[in-house]
Amino acid sequence: MSAQTINGWIRNLGKRYEDLITEGLIPNQPLQELYDGRDRLHLEPAWGLSLSFWAETKRLEALFITLIKSTPSTLEYKGELPKPLASTMTKSDIRSHFGVPVESGVPVKMPQPGGMTGGWDAYHLDPSTHPNTKLVCKYTSTFQVKALVFTLIDKNHD
Repeated sequence: MSAQTINGWIRNLGKRYEDLITEGLIPNQPLQELYDGRDRLHLEPAWGLSLSFWAETKRLEALFITLIKSTPSTLEYKGELPKPLASTMTKSDIRSHFGVPVESGVPVKMPQPGGMTGGWDAYHLDPSTHPNTKLVCKYTSTFQVKALVFTLIDKNHD
């Protein structure tokens, strides 16, 4: 995937599945229900990338990018990222670019095979270019960025 494609998905958070297909922003593939009865549907356009849609409206609500494998079934994304992001970053790198997070989570111990995490930080993106959008950076126990999540701030549902 190109950084331009990923930027397009981030800019179009909140749009409906059908509109994204019509505009050529996502492949015309069926959405998948990861677990029976879930309220979210997913599309995985490439390894380590997942687009999450609210099942009721088929509205794009989040983009997950996995940079570091954390479980045996995890697939890592190896393509380009929008600037200033890079495939290898630390918590310090993120904070030096984005500043003080609007929210943070402390490291926690997850059940195996997850193990210890390094917590997370959340940042509101520039509302002039990415309205209603935040970036959540998840860290490994050594504070490497293991995942990036671009998500709507206000999803208009519970």
